[in-house]
Amino acid sequence: MTLPVTPWHWLAAVAPVIALFVLVTSGRVKTRTASVLVAGLTALLAFAVFGAGVSTLGVAFGKGLWLGSWILYVVFPAMLLYRIAERGGLDRIGELFQHLFPNRSENLLVLAWLLPSFVQGVAGFGTPIAVAAPLLAASGWRRERAVAYPLIGYHWSVTFGSMGSSYYMAELTAHLSPSAGTVFAHHAALLLGVNCLVAGALVLLFDGGVRGLRDGVPLLLVSGVPMAATLYGVTSVVPAVGSVAAGAVGFACALGLSAVTRLRGKAVVSAPAVSAASVVEETELARPSSAGGSGGAAVATLEPPGDDAASRRRAVWLVSPYLYLLGIALLVLLIPPTRAWAESHLVWGPSFPATTTGLGWRAPAVSGYTPLKLLTHPGSYLLLACLLGYLTYRAVGLWRHRPAVELAKAWLSSVQSTAISIVALACVTDVMIDSGMISTLARGVVAATGAGYPALSGLIGGLGSFLTGSTTSSNALLASLQAEVAGLLHVPATVLLAAQTAGANVGNSVAPVVVLIGISAVGGGFRPQAVLRLVLVAAGVLMAVVTALTLALVWLV
Repeated sequence: MTLPVTPWHWLAAVAPVIALFVLVTSGRVKTRTASVLVAGLTALLAFAVFGAGVSTLGVAFGKGLWLGSWILYVVFPAMLLYRIAERGGLDRIGELFQHLFPNRSENLLVLAWLLPSFVQGVAGFGTPIAVAAPLLAASGWRRERAVAYPLIGYHWSVTFGSMGSSYYMAELTAHLSPSAGTVFAHHAALLLGVNCLVAGALVLLFDGGVRGLRDGVPLLLVSGVPMAATLYGVTSVVPAVGSVAAGAVGFACALGLSAVTRLRGKAVVSAPAVSAASVVEETELARPSSAGGSGGAAVATLEPPGDDAASRRRAVWLVSPYLYLLGIALLVLLIPPTRAWAESHLVWGPSFPATTTGLGWRAPAVSGYTPLKLLTHPGSYLLLACLLGYLTYRAVGLWRHRPAVELAKAWLSSVQSTAISIVALACVTDVMIDSGMISTLARGVVAATGAGYPALSGLIGGLGSFLTGSTTSSNALLASLQAEVAGLLHVPATVLLAAQTAGANVGNSVAPVVVLIGISAVGGGFRPQAVLRLVLVAAGVLMAVVTALTLALVWLV
């Protein structure tokens, strides 16, 4: 069933998107209030304009409640892990990364670009931000920037992350042949590989300006170019491990550069021309500012004070909860038999009946909607990391002995408002899908743009992930539409699908649900607007890159 795309219907479909964007970014309304208001507005429009009756709205809200609960199983353990790590002294973790990467710009790239991108390769939804944001905050960056930087830095790895789930969703939904699927992988990897380098450069510019970019360029190129090349090469053979392989290569190159830099630094220190004053000055510059602002990044080749074997071991113990998190995910998801077994056990998802609106839009029945795979869900890994981190802190004497009720109160206070926002936003998404509002919105854009649609295909993908908080969901929702439009315009479907998934990755970085996960990972206490003001600028640049490359491919292919 194709819904009518009249100006009235299109304006009604776009109204919740505009309302959500304005309310969240304005700073005048709390996020939970904005989310509830938009959920009410969406339900009212679905009922009055799209003919969504009580049964349709009831099923859609049921799906939203379940989807919100699925997401909260990431958020709650992520907040708990942060509180436990904070109790153990996470603020001292900067010693480890300053030891390996004393240059501020390099330290930033490792934490906000390389690490979350590699984690995304295996762990998926929310986990990269849950790992990277607390480490950036503990290393001295302001918490708003600690959330914003990895959102920018890791976005490129989403499509081929989580064992390629977003890529496979687009390929299957668009019904591509195996050969077309390979071409799609090539086109997507090309767009994402370029944005990988752009994302790293943007993180450097936002933090240290031109000087920060100049200081980080060696690591950006040494790691970024091999990462992009690896992504392109590996995805043509095994898309599922594209981001994992690219991230591993990037890390290996970064460690190699670090080793070379340290050897040169030791040679400089041993030279008699180095004065005590210059040693102190360079060491101070090597420390990240607690403000994490736009001050220039320092080029420091000297080791920070206290960098003996004992302090390095202590730093490793401090970061151990996050090492456990990464290790557990790798152990389960990178071994095919283990992954297959985990994905087939302890799996459950609710079933929902089919619904039909007054305009004839039908949402099919669903068996096992967004199933909770307990053994592969990031929340399970986070909970296990909480337990192992707590036991490790107790064993090595890092646990700060304060009443457990104090930790519980801090944790509960930080999850209350976040929970309301996430559940409300999930309901908005499902009401828009089941009422046909999303389809109307996308088709209206196609009708208005005609042959100019390829320039907006990335934005359509970004819209889907902005609403759902998931590139996989955006691809499930819109990949078939992109393929259909490609046929009508006589444009290669693989190009528009590449734009769809690359644009969805960009939209994922500004999705309110994902931003809230990042805020929760650093303990909460501030509004998403502080993060979005930074990320939206970067998202605009990244989307422009996607659009330019899409138009170039349309012309060349």
